[in-house]
Amino acid sequence: MAERRPAWSGRELPVFFRRWRTEWKDEELSPANYLDYEGGLRFVLAAAWLFCPETVEYRGGVFLKERFGRGTVDGWFTNLGDDRQRIEAVVNHVELWATFGNTPLTDDDRLGEELPQLASALGECWQGVLSARYPDREITVEVSDEQDGSYGPTVTFWTSSVVS
Repeated sequence: MAERRPAWSGRELPVFFRRWRTEWKDEELSPANYLDYEGGLRFVLAAAWLFCPETVEYRGGVFLKERFGRGTVDGWFTNLGDDRQRIEAVVNHVELWATFGNTPLTDDDRLGEELPQLASALGECWQGVLSARYPDREITVEVSDEQDGSYGPTVTFWTSSVVS
């Protein structure tokens, strides 16, 4: 079975952006223009931590630094035994609904509907960044959008040693 890597395809411009472009009466404006006009540099600088996250290595695993706690990871090793990949997947699990908990997701901009696209973009970035950062490991990034609504769009990853 061929491994499926995250790939952000079929991009659709967000509703808020299309509305903004129409208000400016210039359909040629790009998302990069929006970032410049709307003072987006602050947000892009902060988003760098989301798209290019810091990681730590611990007990043979790779973990998002922001989500890592030695005691928590040790607890997962106690509960799950030596299933390091499963432990990495659990600890590295990022729910975008929680990440943007203070943002209205159902207003006129319908930002909640944009989160699956963001999850795909995030997954593709993590795949590239982590593969470059850890060339001796195979990186598996999983992007999902829970159909039952329990977690919403999520991204996680785990690693395995590359067999020579």
